[in-house]
Amino acid sequence: MAPSRCINRLGPNVLLRDTGEEAINTYVRGHCNECYEIPPNFVLRDVTILLYTPMLLGFKIRNKKVLLPFVKPCCGPMLLELDAGDDDFEELRTKLRK
Repeated sequence: MAPSRCINRLGPNVLLRDTGEEAINTYVRGHCNECYEIPPNFVLRDVTILLYTPMLLGFKIRNKKVLLPFVKPCCGPMLLELDAGDDDFEELRTKLRK
């Protein structure tokens, strides 16, 4: 089965909307313990992450959160916050390490 493109399946909290990619990357750098660049069409939890260009995904380890950029075609770039566990952090580190 092909990955979904519906970000709502992940139950995100919207942190930033109606903003630009650089503002999102700056926010992630300033608020996260770890940051990783994700490419357009990266798949997370069977959802394809829509992006125009590579952007930063961040970990808030203590709060058990992942900050995830996403582009909704009707709204533009936004930054989402997802609940995460240690397994999620390790899986993403493995996928995104260069």
